[in-house]
Amino acid sequence: MMTRGLRFARRAAAITCALIYHLMRWMGGWLLLLLAGRSANERRDWFGACVTDLFRKLGATFIKVGQIMSTRPDLLPPHVVRALEKLQDQVGPFPYAEVEQVILEEFGHRPDDLFAEFAKEPMASASVAQVHRARLAGQGLVAVKVRRPGIEALVDIDLAIMGLFARLLALWPSISLLAPEEAVVEFGRGIRAQLDFELEARNNKRFRRLFATDPDVVFPALVPHLCGRRVLTMELIAGHKILDARTTSPDQRRLARVGLRMLFQMIFVDGFVHADLHPGNILVTPEGKLAVLDVGLVAELDESHRLGISRYFAAWAVGDGLSVARIMGELSPSVGRIADPAGFSRDVCAFVERHRGKRLGEVQVGQVIFEVMQILRRHRVRANATFTLINIAIAVTEGIGKQLDPSLDLFQEAMQFFARYPQRPASAQAWP
Repeated sequence: MMTRGLRFARRAAAITCALIYHLMRWMGGWLLLLLAGRSANERRDWFGACVTDLFRKLGATFIKVGQIMSTRPDLLPPHVVRALEKLQDQVGPFPYAEVEQVILEEFGHRPDDLFAEFAKEPMASASVAQVHRARLAGQGLVAVKVRRPGIEALVDIDLAIMGLFARLLALWPSISLLAPEEAVVEFGRGIRAQLDFELEARNNKRFRRLFATDPDVVFPALVPHLCGRRVLTMELIAGHKILDARTTSPDQRRLARVGLRMLFQMIFVDGFVHADLHPGNILVTPEGKLAVLDVGLVAELDESHRLGISRYFAAWAVGDGLSVARIMGELSPSVGRIADPAGFSRDVCAFVERHRGKRLGEVQVGQVIFEVMQILRRHRVRANATFTLINIAIAVTEGIGKQLDPSLDLFQEAMQFFARYPQRPASAQAWP
């Protein structure tokens, strides 16, 4: 059997070869674009495309890391973020024999012994797991999520190699300000959370409890005796993806507001937030409810975080740029290490001033958040990971809502939640 050291060496060699190949490919393409007189934006887009292709080539771990990196515009330039946003789980299904073996190892029985029916072909396949339709005896249809065999060992090796590369990158002073080693640890935490289905089951139970009295939001019920570390069995919820509501639902405006209310309850009431709320994870049931799936990745907020986020948006809404800068600094692990705090504060104030006078309903909060992240990146200020996840969740949810109802006003919907937290008076001094 191959030792871990040998597997590490072989995988590191494969990653290095792929990195060199795509680096040469990018350089050749960049030179051709330059000689052809193409714009700087086109050359930047070519770089983003090469990064995305590299991650696809390297497989499941890097696809997941790329997806998480696409939520960190405070760390990466816009053209790379845009490219990584298109990164999908383009990994083929694994054989039914392996599905059967995983279920046998988890529960001591084969699928045919546990289910009245079990479809051998998956209804969905991704880099971490695939989902099979099944039926329990005397009960309804269920979805059985089975983790890809060998994925945990591959992730461990890949993250160790990323950590090695991160330590090398940290030798460059300008890159070290972005704390690449801490970033790898952060990304690794997010990936491992999506590998542990027992953790996802606990998240699911908590969300079901928190939204038990909400008539408009549902989370799929689990089948407890058929849930384990590598297998998750839950009710199969009928419905269509939320963006299909633009053509299939007569009450899409109501759905847009339900989605925002759901998110604000997670942030400001429960402090427990679904951190992967992309359109594919939200269904609309035949009864007009929002069904939320895939709760492996979450962010938890304590009272100080909720207070900070509330004050951040309230300060921005009244045009108090100095308070916005101060709060961003307080929420950043880079505080005390910002090279030019006065310049950072000036840029934040200028950003806030650009939006002064606009009606809140006219403001695209997602675009505002993106601009804020660019200021952080420009000044090498690392955003608090939880704060960033929340910002991205707000931006994505607003984007979905705006597609359902262009007149949606995020601030109007959020006011009742902001009112829970008293605001400090407007700042009179520069930060820090």
